[in-house]
Amino acid sequence: MTDQPPAGEYAIVEVLGHRTIVGRVEEVERFGTKLMSIEPLFQGQLLAAVLIGGSSIYQFTPCSADVAALRQPKENWQLPASIRAALPPEMLPAPEHEDVEEADFEPSFLSDE
Repeated sequence: MTDQPPAGEYAIVEVLGHRTIVGRVEEVERFGTKLMSIEPLFQGQLLAAVLIGGSSIYQFTPCSADVAALRQPKENWQLPASIRAALPPEMLPAPEHEDVEEADFEPSFLSDE
């Protein structure tokens, strides 16, 4: 995030007691019902909003933007799977490659023996 987090209400939200999402929240109406819109915080950025039905909220803890920034997930595996699946490619970790030297790869059919 920049020095000043975007204005808005922030919270730590537990959904059905199984997933924790930290971010900027607001109440919205969609599909004829009230929902919570939460923009999850990750790597100092607000991600695309996730809509959650009120009956799915297990615990709602309002907090300041600064507290939300401190409590945001640090690694992508800490995000709920549905949010992680929608991450932009630049926010995904680089693939890990083992440092293997070419000399380590010597199939027997290539040797003179």
